[in-house]
Amino acid sequence: MGAEPFITYAEGTDADVAFRAAVEQAQHDYGHGGYTGTIAEKTAFVVIGEPMSEDDARELANRLSHNDDRIQDKRGPAGAIAVSGGFRTLRELPVPPRMGGYPDERSAGLAAADGCLGDGETVTTVYLRGHQTRASGRIVIDEPTTATVCTIGSPEVTGWLFFGWAST
Repeated sequence: MGAEPFITYAEGTDADVAFRAAVEQAQHDYGHGGYTGTIAEKTAFVVIGEPMSEDDARELANRLSHNDDRIQDKRGPAGAIAVSGGFRTLRELPVPPRMGGYPDERSAGLAAADGCLGDGETVTTVYLRGHQTRASGRIVIDEPTTATVCTIGSPEVTGWLFFGWAST
């Protein structure tokens, strides 16, 4: 029988839980009969490297798939790279009043998220509740206002990229 390389992503902070979910999903998608060429054939994994973005993890997985003894055996473990940098949402943050208001919703969201963002995080989307927008577009906070802020670039692990070779 042959072998094929595979790469699959599974959400979750715990590698064991993400691995089981990825295997179960592949078994559901490709069957339980074996020789699928997917992660469904794997029973173990080995963690490789430090957490990184999904794009960087895919690049590393592609590079290692052809020359890393830890994951080249179709009967051996899959490789696992922790992925960080996903989205997270901060909800119901109070927006502090500001003399003259805020120039736009993003500025109000940044003020609300002050002290809540981790290294490398930026605000991507802001939803304000309880504010007024003047004709000039300035955001006026004259009553309790909250912001829901979506961020990207979370330094936390958000998922796992599994890769390697599997029987076909």
